Amino acid sequence: MHFELLVGADAFWKRAAEDFAQSRRRLFVQAMTFEGDAAGLKVAAGIAASGAADRRVLVDEYTLHMISDRSVHAKSSKADPAFQAEVAATHQMFRSLVADGVYVRVTNPVGPLFSRYPARNHKKLIVADDAVYVGGINFSDHNFSWHDFMLRIEQSDFADAAAADFLATFEGRARASTGDFGPVRLISMDGRRNRAAFAEVAALIEGAQRQVTVISPYLTFPVTGALARARRRGVDVQLITPLANNKRLVRDYLLWAAKAGGLTVRLQPHMSHLKGMLIDDERLVIGSSNFDFVSLGAEEEIVAVIADPQLIADFRARIVEPAVLEALPSSAHDPSALAGVLSLLQLKFAQGVVSAVRGVPRGAYDYPVD
Repeated sequence: MHFELLVGADAFWKRAAEDFAQSRRRLFVQAMTFEGDAAGLKVAAGIAASGAADRRVLVDEYTLHMISDRSVHAKSSKADPAFQAEVAATHQMFRSLVADGVYVRVTNPVGPLFSRYPARNHKKLIVADDAVYVGGINFSDHNFSWHDFMLRIEQSDFADAAAADFLATFEGRARASTGDFGPVRLISMDGRRNRAAFAEVAALIEGAQRQVTVISPYLTFPVTGALARARRRGVDVQLITPLANNKRLVRDYLLWAAKAGGLTVRLQPHMSHLKGMLIDDERLVIGSSNFDFVSLGAEEEIVAVIADPQLIADFRARIVEPAVLEALPSSAHDPSALAGVLSLLQLKFAQGVVSAVRGVPRGAYDYPVD
């Protein structure tokens, strides 16, 4: 099994573009956000040009309703010609892929009045022959501008398992599954039975002896509670999260909870979309999950738990250590107790909404062609 840690969108796309071009059997691409801007069109062009016999794209319906972190349906969006041009470009991109023979499907309809909106498919997954990419990068300009990474794993059995997961979702029957492949445990969450998967992550935290380092922009309960318990046992718990967070409510809750739990906070000056958990330098947990109540409650996710010493050392050297060096002092943003409690109450309300849609049907449908 071969690992390549690709830090930054440029490094990811340079390597992925090579795999797209060299694929001959299969090219499966899945994302929550796939927009018709420079970054998205670049990825789409790579898919269209691939010589793979089986080319498929699976995108969450989120990307048909939210473009550049803005609602397509908002009054201000409809009155913005530049924004509407990007919406049209996104649909044209998908139509062009279909015209080029790529099988494009949309997963997880939001339902009437957006009643199923929290039940998203949050996976980011690429299978190119025997190469698999997992991590946090979506295909849009704003996602490419954020600090993030993808992990490339090359091994045939692992790729077959990832492909089987993709195809199950593609056919509208998302499944929960686990599989062990040498140093990697692959965990797929179906959005309905995620507790067992999260129990595995919680067990790793509970078993930590020395240090837990978590990198996430959107970390929330119940994982914050598990980290606070580890800290009370004497484990050094370090949290790396962005000050320039696009979800300020979550940031304020997280900084307040970290302070209350005695966690060391390393604030990043830029927007970081990195997601990872390093436990005693023996286990690395990476994938699409933000380790939050949304992932636990209703989202479909894919996560890898890896016990490869060389990859773990690379992750620490290229991601953790630079983040610590560039960190701002925790005083750069210190929410008051009142702000923390208010953010907690709002997130608890959101948790109730998310839990209410856990059991809703998901499904997938072919991208419509005009």
